Order: sequence, then structure tokens, then C-alpha cells
Amino acid sequence: MKDKSSTTDSIDDAIDSIKADIPSAEEINDASERARAAIASQRGPQAVVSSESAATDSWDSIDDYIAAIPTYLANQLTPQQTLLFEEESRQSIPLRRALNKARGLETDKPENLGHGKGSNRVGRWAAAAMVAALAIALFRIVPDLPSFDQSRLAQVSEIDGQLYQILNGRLESLAPGAWIDGRQRIRSSGGSSAILTLDDGSQIEVDERSELSMTRRGSGNRIDVSRGRILVTASPQGSGTLDVYTNEFMVSVTGTIFEVAHGAKGSRVAVIEGSVNVMLQGDTTSLKPGDVMDSRAEYFALSVADEISWSRDADQYIAVLQEVAALQQDLEAIMNTAPRYSTRLLDLAPEDTAVYIAVPNAPEKISDVYDVIRARMQGSELLSEAWDEFEVASEAQYLDEVMSWLREVGYALGEETVLVLTMPQENSEDDLVKEAGIPIVLSEVDADAFRASFENQIERLAAVLEAEGVDNELEIAIVDDAADAMDGQLSILLFDDILVASIDAATLQAMQVILENGGSAFADSEMHELLSYSYDQGTEILGAVSIPQLLSPLEELAEVEEGFDEEGLDKVGLSNAEYLIASHQQNNGTTTITADLYFSGEREGAMAWLAAPSPMGSLEFFSADTTFVAAMLIKEPLSIIEEFGPIEIPAEIGAQAELDLFYNVMGILGGELALGLDGPALPTPAWKAVVEAYDETVLQESIEWSVARFNEHAVAEGIDASIELSSANVAGYNGYQVDLAMELTLDSEIDFDFGNSASFYYAYVDGYLVAAPNQALVDRAISFYESGSGLQSDSDFRELLSRDGYLDFSAVYFSRLGALVNDVLQHLPDNVSDEQQAAISALDTDIGPSMSSLIALPDKIHFAHSGSTQLPVQILTQLVSLQPLLESVGEQSTAVK
Repeated sequence: MKDKSSTTDSIDDAIDSIKADIPSAEEINDASERARAAIASQRGPQAVVSSESAATDSWDSIDDYIAAIPTYLANQLTPQQTLLFEEESRQSIPLRRALNKARGLETDKPENLGHGKGSNRVGRWAAAAMVAALAIALFRIVPDLPSFDQSRLAQVSEIDGQLYQILNGRLESLAPGAWIDGRQRIRSSGGSSAILTLDDGSQIEVDERSELSMTRRGSGNRIDVSRGRILVTASPQGSGTLDVYTNEFMVSVTGTIFEVAHGAKGSRVAVIEGSVNVMLQGDTTSLKPGDVMDSRAEYFALSVADEISWSRDADQYIAVLQEVAALQQDLEAIMNTAPRYSTRLLDLAPEDTAVYIAVPNAPEKISDVYDVIRARMQGSELLSEAWDEFEVASEAQYLDEVMSWLREVGYALGEETVLVLTMPQENSEDDLVKEAGIPIVLSEVDADAFRASFENQIERLAAVLEAEGVDNELEIAIVDDAADAMDGQLSILLFDDILVASIDAATLQAMQVILENGGSAFADSEMHELLSYSYDQGTEILGAVSIPQLLSPLEELAEVEEGFDEEGLDKVGLSNAEYLIASHQQNNGTTTITADLYFSGEREGAMAWLAAPSPMGSLEFFSADTTFVAAMLIKEPLSIIEEFGPIEIPAEIGAQAELDLFYNVMGILGGELALGLDGPALPTPAWKAVVEAYDETVLQESIEWSVARFNEHAVAEGIDASIELSSANVAGYNGYQVDLAMELTLDSEIDFDFGNSASFYYAYVDGYLVAAPNQALVDRAISFYESGSGLQSDSDFRELLSRDGYLDFSAVYFSRLGALVNDVLQHLPDNVSDEQQAAISALDTDIGPSMSSLIALPDKIHFAHSGSTQLPVQILTQLVSLQPLLESVGEQSTAVK
């Protein structure tokens, strides 16, 4: 009997011998390249058959393969063609039958041998009919079912960056040459792309932050795009089709080049070559090269004084909020104006325009706002006293006269008033002109009506100001010729139906020349072109800034002033900023704000940190009832850290290890982050955080190392604090519970009592770390993610998506802060009456949802806001003002404990 050691040695020798026979990775790659080159040289994009060996030039259909049977039986095909023919014969029943018939292996069907009885004949006909029906059903259904064999469906051809497959909730990196099985989810990281080659020869180019899976079927492969963008070069499919699915439509092709994108705002298909059929909601549309189709036709592509006590002054506080809400509704009603499309005044702006602001008839709007505020405050029992005190003040007594003058002026003006600021004039004696440039006012006007009322109104206004002892240093005069204008005097030039006003005589004279010529060289500028596009879309309030012209004084200041940080502009990323164009529209209580920041080249500095718009998987963890959520995409965090240069290491033991840990963590974070409130705000906020993490193992090891270091430091320094980290199964994923035991106090005017301990849970889910204050919230987040029933399916969310032609965001903020206010008010102290509670609840009915988003393009950042006219800052101010209430809630909670 052989001893164990000799047996083991024999096995080891055998293993070593087998290993020695295995070719190296380089040899395998070389062989693959030779095979690929050989096949490509013979087949090309359509498996070309040589003219000597086949009756047809290419095998584009099963008939071409059948036509090549005689050449195949004569052994006249090339080895590569023979390989393709035999592979097709194994999969195609018609080809196999034709081949058998050519070989003489298929026998003729037997003749009818006789007739049975009538009843048997009927039975056989019925059975035959059933068999035929079953055969037809199977013929239609079976090809579309997934094949049993899903192995080696696609191969990774190229990777620029990182490509992962999701296995058991974890990301596993893929390398070029790796095979991908069917039904396997694939995801690309931020800033990465890849090319996959299917077993039918089709190629899939995968964009950054995209997720997809592939399935082998008898009728042709299927691609499911969960999010992101893919570009497909489909090989000829014969009798089958290559189908691409999103959760909204299906794209079916037989051989073409097209793109499919799926993002937060829907899905889109764009055809580059050939034609595709798109099935959407039961209807099929055929698209040609150059056609683009969207799944949604409508897309176009802060504090209160501490002495306030709610329990004592509840009625008064509620009344104030009601009055403010009512006033805001009145202001919204008068601010609604029709969009304007004419560029007549824009065309008259001077060539050196640095700032351009266009608003609806400004004097009339100002007087209307004043009237609304006065009427509301005089009619309010709560606010009337404050208004009376205001009117008693000597400075306020002439306000009515000023507003009356503005109203009279407004009646004679056109629908738009434009304010232009030219470049600052260094040589001017006027400090305002020297520092801020020359202001110019433009408007269409009824010249006769304006003249008739203007002089009378000026005299009345001057008399009131003189009676009140107010210094009236500014002189106002109408001039018929700009040559009569004087510096320091507000000269108003009436030229036909155009009004121009300025305090600089030379500027007014230059404007008269522009009026006589019908325009200026500004019409040929890029700034004019950008503003014209806004007018084409229709605008209410429009503004534009030429950033280089405004920053030029700062650059000159840097040359003479010490301590001015000229490099600060470079760090912020504004050194190559060119224009800021912003517009505001309001319609039926909905506000739409857009702004575009243009750069002369690619974004730099901090402006370049924001990543290009891409799908955000982190939003899928938030429910359709989310109160608010903010999500953003940034460049790879490690690349941002490296922009700041090397980090200095303190002379402490373990400092280098901590720095290495920091770099490791930054290196595996993917640049996607979402934070929000997805549930009640009180008594424990239902916060939720989602962070993209490429390597669960490394990140978890880093967290465990950090926890251990903290506990060691706390013991060494005598700090009464500790962190306990324990594992937990969270919805089938690797999860953990973090318990912090320490004294937490914040030095703030608002006292938040966290107690002596705190805890939260987190889990790793398909490349994301999902955290929440308790396990139930993490479980719910995962269920939304897995079911696809999260925030992006919510009607409010979808209704507020900007119609800007982009499917995704670089950053997005969605809020139902009205619901948040209501939730807070539901936790009022017990001494709030039912009437008070009803009044408070009524305050939130008009605070609707809103959404703000950023889209970072290579040379532009686009901002869009839509939804509630109350901006988040306004609503958060109301919440902060409820501090006394929240303190009462905290006291009650403590008393219960």
C-alpha cells in the first residue's frame, strides 16, 4: 500500500503536468485574434460566401443557406464558411430538412392506405385539427421563450473604465474577453463605456451608468435596458428579430444601427441606419434613419425669536400664516402674464451690453403689487394696525403719489420693459457708471399719452416730495433730441413709439443713432442669439449676463490690490464662464424657472465636478410618497480629491494607514449620492441615504477598520463613547447595524436632544449602500428598488420633469414640502385646539410639489425649476419658525418616556 505522501506527490505531479499543457493567456488571446481575423476576412459584416463556392454572394436568409447546400456537399466551402453552415444547420429545422433531402435521407410521405369508418374519419379529422392548432400555437410561442441554454451569450469586446455584472446583490468586475451568460445583469460605472458582442454577431455599445441584461431566444436575442443608453449594431437576423425592451416600449429589428435610452423621464429610440419597429401601448411605429421617438409625446426632448411661545400665541401665529398665504395667492394672480415673443427691444440693445433684463410692463406691475399689499393689510384685523403705523411714518406718506405716477406711466408703456447695463466706464465721473456701468431703459410707448400725463405727474410728485422735506436731487426731463440730454439728469427720449431713458448723455445720443439705424451690432453677438432663442420659446421675465464683461473690473483690481485671490475664479470654475441666461414664467400657480450657464470651453474647476446627465439608480430606493429627496452625480470622488494635491500627513502613529484608508474608500465610491426624507418627520425622521459603491468588500473592511480605530482612540483618550457594528440579514442582502453610544449635544440655538445613543442600519444592494434609521425602512427601500414601484413611477414626479430634451439629470431635487409642513403640524402640543389644527392644515393645501434639476454638459450647465411658486427656502423658513412647537413636542415625548 502506498503511503499518503506518495499519493499526494503523484496527484501534485499530475496537476503540474496538466497545468503545463494549458496555454497561456497571451496564447489564448493570439489564437482568438487569428480566428476573429480569419472569420472577418471571409464573412465581413454579412458572412459573405465566395462566388466560386456558392450560388449567392451572401447568406442573409435561410434561403441563401439552402442555396449553398450543393457547394457544402461538394466540400467546396472554405473552413470558415463550413463552420457557419454547420452551426446554422444545427439550429434551423428548414435547413436541416433541405440538407437531408439533398443527401437522400428524407423519404416520401406514405400514400393513403385506405379509409376507415365515417365516425373514425371524423375523430381523426378532429384530432388532426387539435394537433394542428397546438402546432401553430407552439410555433408562435416557443421561439419567443427563453432558451434552456443561456451560457456564453455575449462577450466583452472592449471596456473603457469599469464594467460589472451583478451576482447575488454584489458587483463583480468584468474584463475584456469575459463571457456573459443570458439573464445576467450588467452595469457600467460613471465615466465608463463598453462594447459587448452577442453570439449572433450583433454589437452593443454601453454608455456610462447603464444597466442591461440579455436573453437568448429561438426567435432572436432579447435585450432589456433597465436604465441608461445602448447603441446596437444588429447583424442580419434571418427569419428572427433582435428585440430591445424598456419598461415602456419594445424595439424590434432585423439588421440595423440604432440607440435606445431609458431614463427618469421615459424612453427614447433613435435610428441611425436601416429601419426599426417600435411597439408602444399596443401601437407599432416604423422609424427610418434620422427618426427619434419618445415614449412620452409631451417631452421634447430663517428663524423666529425665542420669546415666541406657540401655546400662548397660537391664534395670532396661525392668523399671520393665513394672511401671508392669502397675500401670496393675490400676488400670484397679478403676476400671471402672457408670454412675449417679440425681439424688437432686444435688437435695439447697444453693442457693449453687459446685463439685459426684460420684464412685463414694470411700472404697472409695481403699482399693482402695491395695491394688492395695501388692500390685504388694510382689510386684515391682524395686519391693519401695522399698516397704519407704516403710513404714519413721514417717509411713507408720499408712497401713494409715487405709485400713482408709476401707474400713469405704465398705462402708456408697452407690454415689455427692458433694463440694459453697459460695460463699466472707468473714465466716468459718476461713481455708479464707473463701477456698475450705464443703465438704459427701453420700452414701447404711446408717445402722446405719455407726454400728456408725464409732466403733470412729475409736478405732483415733486410737490409731494418737497412738502415731505425729501431731497429730490434727480432731475427728469423729456427730450426730443438726444443732443439736449445732460449728464446726471434722467433724460427720456421718445422716438416714434420707442422710449429710451438714461442718465448719461453720450449713451442716449448713441441710442438715438441705433434707433435711426433700426438696430445695433449687438444683433450679431452670441448673447443676442441666446436671448433670441428664449424669446422664440416665449418668456415672461428674462435676464442675461455677460460674465467676462462683469468680471473684467475684478481682474483689473487683482493687478493693483494685494490679497485679492485671482486664482479663486479658476478654482470655482468661472474663469471661462461666458453667459448666464435665466427666465421665469408663472402660470396658474406653477412656477417655471430655467437658467443656463455657458462656458467658452469645457467646464473647469468646481464647475467640472458635476457629472454628465446619466441614469440614477439611487432614486429607485425612494417611494412614490417621498417627502423630499436630493440626488446628484459627480465625477469619480478620488479624481476630485486629487485636484487638491497631496494631503499632508500629521506626525502621528497610524496617520499613513488612515490616509491610505481614505484614498481606498474614495476610490471605490461611484459618484452617485441620494439623500431624502421618505416617511414621517416626527418624532424620528425617516431619512434615507443611498451611496454608490463599486466594491462592497473593500468598503465594508474600511468601515470595520474605522470603527475599531474609533473605539481604540476613545479608550485611549478616556472618552465615554463607543460604536458597535453587527451584521444583519436585510431582505436577503448583506446588512449591518451601527449602534453609537455617546453624549451628543449640538451648540445651537435650536436644541436637538439625541439622547445617549443612536443607531442606524445599512445594506449593500447591487452596488449601492442603502442606509436608514431602522431596518424596516431599509427593507422598504429594497422592495421599491426590486419592484420598480419607487419615486420615478409617481405621477407628481413625472408631471414636474423638465421638457428640455434630456432623459436624465446630473442633479435633481424633488420635494413635497407642503406635506412635510403638514406632517410637522400633526405633532402639535396637546393644547392646540381643533379650530387651530384645522386652520393650520388649511395652510398646506396650496403648497404643491416642486422639482429642481441640473444638467451638466461639456460647455454648459442647465438649471430648471418647476412646480410650487413657494421655493424650498420659503417653506423651510416656516418650519424653522415652528421651533417653540417642536420644543413642546420634545418635552411631551420626554414626559411620556
